[in-house]
Amino acid sequence: MDKIACTKNPAAPVAKHLVMAILATLGGGASAMDLNPGGEWQVRWDNTVKYSSGYRLKSPSADLISPVSVKANADDGDRSFGRGLVSSRADLLSEFDIQKDGFGLRLSGAAWYDQVYNRSNDHDSPISANRVPYNQFTPGTRDVAGNKAEMLDWFAFGRNQIGDSTLSYRLGQHSLIWGTSMFFGMNGLAKGMAPIDVYKLSIPGAQAKETTIPVPQLSSTLQFTEQTSVEGYVQFKYRPTRLHPAGSYLSSTDMLGDGAQRMFIGNPTANQCGSTAVPVAQRFNNCYLGYNGIDEGKNSNNFGFALNTRSDWLDADLGFYAISYRDTSTIIQTSTATGRYKLIVPTDPVRSVGMSVAKLVGDTNVGLEMSLRDRQPLAVKEGVVTPTDPNYVTGRTAHMNLSWTQLSGKAGFWEGSSLVGELAANHVMSINDVRTTVAGRYAVGTEKVNRDKSESSVGMRVIFTPTWYQVSPGLDLSAPINLGWAFRGTSMIDTSFPFGGSPNRGGELILGLTGVYLNKWIVNLSWINYLGKSDTQALLDRDYLRLSLQTTF
Repeated sequence: MDKIACTKNPAAPVAKHLVMAILATLGGGASAMDLNPGGEWQVRWDNTVKYSSGYRLKSPSADLISPVSVKANADDGDRSFGRGLVSSRADLLSEFDIQKDGFGLRLSGAAWYDQVYNRSNDHDSPISANRVPYNQFTPGTRDVAGNKAEMLDWFAFGRNQIGDSTLSYRLGQHSLIWGTSMFFGMNGLAKGMAPIDVYKLSIPGAQAKETTIPVPQLSSTLQFTEQTSVEGYVQFKYRPTRLHPAGSYLSSTDMLGDGAQRMFIGNPTANQCGSTAVPVAQRFNNCYLGYNGIDEGKNSNNFGFALNTRSDWLDADLGFYAISYRDTSTIIQTSTATGRYKLIVPTDPVRSVGMSVAKLVGDTNVGLEMSLRDRQPLAVKEGVVTPTDPNYVTGRTAHMNLSWTQLSGKAGFWEGSSLVGELAANHVMSINDVRTTVAGRYAVGTEKVNRDKSESSVGMRVIFTPTWYQVSPGLDLSAPINLGWAFRGTSMIDTSFPFGGSPNRGGELILGLTGVYLNKWIVNLSWINYLGKSDTQALLDRDYLRLSLQTTF
């Protein structure tokens, strides 16, 4: 089911002790806890505990961290970790559900502790560090990556009969996703419906319900027939996408995300940032700007409507959608006059319409989702959005996601297999011409849109998983092969499409081995290999091994 997240972290000090206590008492038993067996009320409490670790296989590459004058805003995540352990993490996901006759309540929460982020790191370049002290993780990064507890879902739900129709509803903090996208939700309708926890996407064994950030909202479905329904929602609070914290292992930018402290706007070598031998005025002017938080502006409610039906003529399920939302990505606003920068939330709501088709083709489930967006924020040149010239650039964009799932029986030397994949693409159809109105880094009248970014981007992910059953009593094995590839990255629409850092002609190859014992214990060992060239793939030198062990009780 869905989940929730809180922006504050009052429970962080107990995260380590909570997770460790659960791990210490973990034992056998059923895969879920029924607190009221045989009673009228169904009461369940499920807990998933997990340990995971990561080991870096290569030392930082000089091509990716130098020269400092070029790489100062993108080297902290690389420099913070030498070859060796990059994560040693314990997680707890706790879910509580109570219901009777279609009415009930759901609560869920998560806590985690990562030993690696609660100690000093390997950063060795004080002059290019976007943080102080240079070899320590900032409190914000340590909070999100190293020691945190947060509420997830909290909502009430119900169901009523209205004539021959059924009305169901949820009120409270939860996630809602429409469409057929599997891996590239940020390219589909899901982008406007729920912010994504990008950091948790990289945690081994993370479940889909953990990687969307729930928001307070009212959602409802009116089921007319078995084949036709209408849905709607209204959201009451804005939440931004959660990026990799600044300086964490897979972060590719140092001035964004939790834990960000400053952004270099000059050559740190020439300006000798932070050198006590240089007068303060010379030390910081044209060197870096301090981080001043996120400005969410005036709140406006996100909302959307959907029609779902079945076409006997097409033998397919159809969905039609219309949503309005404030973009969950943010824009950098710089002020050299104050020596500060901040992230601003786009003020104009994005309007999006789309449709989806889900159909069985042979023995393959195929999903196609297409959508159009109006007033989609686009990438701008650095330094053109300022307090005195706050206008940003928007445009009209087109998006397509084509996904498939195929399950097969015994073939070759495996006993079963699955093939899951998705191809996603987007294109900027038109750009609103916005130009600078105040002299600064660029002359008055300079086009603000960043033409170095791609107007069209295409990416793909394919996962082939052969499986062997009962290799030994109670043990099933599988060996997933996961390939993600950006045919064209550096997206003008989304800097994380199709993958973090938006690599151009690059991607990742993940080879894994997974064991499931008694349908309760899951262990996975994977090798992650980043593909591409050093000038377009920021993670090229960050290949690593990751191990995870989890169970639910």
